[in-house]
Amino acid sequence: MNENLYKALVDALGEGKIQTGDMIGSDYCHDELPGGASYTPDAVIEAASTEDISAVLKLCNEYDTPVTVRGAGTGQVGGSVAVKGGVILSVKGMDKVVSYDEEAKTLTVQPGMLLQAVKAEAESHGMYYPPDPGELTATIGGNVATNAAGPCAVKYGATRDYVVDAVIVLADGTVTNLKGGDYDAVVGSEGTLAVISEVTLKLIEKPGADAILLFPFLDNETCLAGAQTILGTEFAPATVEYMDTDIVEFSGNVTGNPVFPVEMDGDRVAATLMVTLEAADDDAVMEMMEAIAEMAEDIGCVDILVGDTPTMKRDFWTAHDAFHTSMESGAKCANEINIDVPTEHIAEMIDFAKAEGEAKGLKVMAIAHVGSGGMHIHAVADCSKEEFAAAFGEFADAVYAKCTEFGGNVAGEYGIGYAKIKYLSDEEKAANAAAKAALDPKGILNPGKRS
Repeated sequence: MNENLYKALVDALGEGKIQTGDMIGSDYCHDELPGGASYTPDAVIEAASTEDISAVLKLCNEYDTPVTVRGAGTGQVGGSVAVKGGVILSVKGMDKVVSYDEEAKTLTVQPGMLLQAVKAEAESHGMYYPPDPGELTATIGGNVATNAAGPCAVKYGATRDYVVDAVIVLADGTVTNLKGGDYDAVVGSEGTLAVISEVTLKLIEKPGADAILLFPFLDNETCLAGAQTILGTEFAPATVEYMDTDIVEFSGNVTGNPVFPVEMDGDRVAATLMVTLEAADDDAVMEMMEAIAEMAEDIGCVDILVGDTPTMKRDFWTAHDAFHTSMESGAKCANEINIDVPTEHIAEMIDFAKAEGEAKGLKVMAIAHVGSGGMHIHAVADCSKEEFAAAFGEFADAVYAKCTEFGGNVAGEYGIGYAKIKYLSDEEKAANAAAKAALDPKGILNPGKRS
């Protein structure tokens, strides 16, 4: 780091907020990207306020020094690591509630507040914050930066749909607001256009009752066609999760707690839909369940399993949430592809990915948020890390290319970071570069990402 810049930062912030050299922990050098490289920043600065963020950006912009904003570091695409060195600007300590507006039904928080804390705060006011990408220890700032979605996006949308306003700091240190859409591109821009220092979120009334239905099927095509039929009803399910039986079985073996069906009446299930229904009260939910149950024969499911008690619902979601972690703990080598594809192509994508994986010696398993199109395609193998990296690299190239062919989005729920840049089209790279040139002309914010 430039010595003059360091002195200026100490003068502005005090030495206690700045770490350099051996003071920088290894956790700041990577995120959760499997097999990702380690990048050591020149300094880590723990911001405590909008004023801190503004001072850091103003000085770093003056000295042409890269700044990478970081929350909890739970990303999966290398989005919060300093690939070009410079400063890691950590906002994890900015984790407080700023205000709650009962009349407007909005909650304003700092960016380092964890998603689980945001949800709990909303509930403490009798309200509901729906977006839930599955990583509750991620920060809300990271959710906004990646426009996180998750299983309930089919009914409730993504993070972007709940951002009412935000205080943002531009690359030159200017503090402004998101309100009015002037900097709408900041939501989902992965910290490449501005730093979020406060965010105001819309909250909604939570439905009074819910239940989960499991629909096992003997083939993928029928399963996903059935999902479209369910989505076409008037019941507006909160989730319609496709779960490949291979991942159900693998995860159940790892956790020792199999919950979802693998066989029904001696036949192996190909996939299961997990559908969440919501209504004002239990009677209304029961009416919806009965109406959908009458569709069972028409959609071709083997049976319908009901989860309508707190214990059963918790067990279903615990098993669902274990899919990702079971890959990491239960396989010698594992990696994941996260994409969005038009829902009509999900079945084709699953068949394609499984065939590609088998050809390369990989076992491929998938889940999908039917309706929003989000897919998590896992690949595992029992081989050396070097062999796996080579096979998975070729597999990923093929899957991302097919995603683009289907008109999908390679960013998925995780974003682009540095890991997916090569899969962007020239048009997407150009659009990202143009937005950056407009808001960050010196290119100091999170360089090496998205374009």
